[in-house]
Amino acid sequence: MKDKVIAGIIIATCLLSLIMGVMLIVRGPDSISIFNMNGKQDVFIPQSDGVAVVYIYGPIYISEDDTYWYRFMRGSDRIVQQLKRVTDNPSIKAVVLRINSPGGSVGAVQEIFSAIKEIRAKGKKVVVSMGDVCASGGYYISCACDSIVANQGSITGSIGVIMSKGNMEELFRKIGVEIEVVKSGKYKDMGSMSRKMTVDEKKLLQGVIDDAYEQFFSVVVEGRKLQPEKVRELCQGQVFTGHQAKELGLVDELGDMKEAIKVAGRLAGIKGQPKVIDIDRPMKNLFDFMLNAAPSEMLKSIIQDKSGVRLEYMLR
Repeated sequence: MKDKVIAGIIIATCLLSLIMGVMLIVRGPDSISIFNMNGKQDVFIPQSDGVAVVYIYGPIYISEDDTYWYRFMRGSDRIVQQLKRVTDNPSIKAVVLRINSPGGSVGAVQEIFSAIKEIRAKGKKVVVSMGDVCASGGYYISCACDSIVANQGSITGSIGVIMSKGNMEELFRKIGVEIEVVKSGKYKDMGSMSRKMTVDEKKLLQGVIDDAYEQFFSVVVEGRKLQPEKVRELCQGQVFTGHQAKELGLVDELGDMKEAIKVAGRLAGIKGQPKVIDIDRPMKNLFDFMLNAAPSEMLKSIIQDKSGVRLEYMLR
């Protein structure tokens, strides 16, 4: 019996090591960065001018920490780090952002936006390739780029800001739960789920939402070079297909990622077929399996998000 237990432990350890190895290997010989067993990255510099592809998948939030496991979650810190490597690499002349995201928190989106601006300031071209969804914060990021390429059926738009707060006052009353609050200011607990917001609290939060909205509005006007009156009509939270967005001037061209790579190469002045360097291509990992197996949207939310109420550029 003891031998069987030892054999089981050895087999389990080997399987876990194999899973970790698969997670750490970045697909393709042209990848610019490869995770080693210390969680750090070795940089591969191509010998000829190339186009880097940076993947922005899923909801975008600021990483809560820099632990080994959290590197595989959807943190803006990691994306900004990848973009910094692209900025510093002289062989990379252009970048394609492959975005498949409904958006995320305002701060995280704006940090990625700033990193893209730095890339362009170095003279590199940046092109967006929209996947299934590139909405709200995903579209905010797109407005920092030189060109936007979308599939005809991509979902984009959702230009607006949202903040959600639950109200469990009636539930607490029914089950006999009473929340006592000690605070230093009258607005300090306005995010509490134990009561409704007051009129003054809603007015205050609406002011915050309006300010973040105007920031988004200005980014679209500047990035897309559209008349403010037209943009105001398009910035009401509605969504568009890629085809509709092209007609409205929200995207530049229709096509898939291959087309976006061609556009990036052309804008960068690369002759012929550009060399493509994938930056940490997303892969299946344990967190993906956990989320796919989650029985409800509420459980998925708990796994993905531990920071509560926040301001978001997010498709809902």
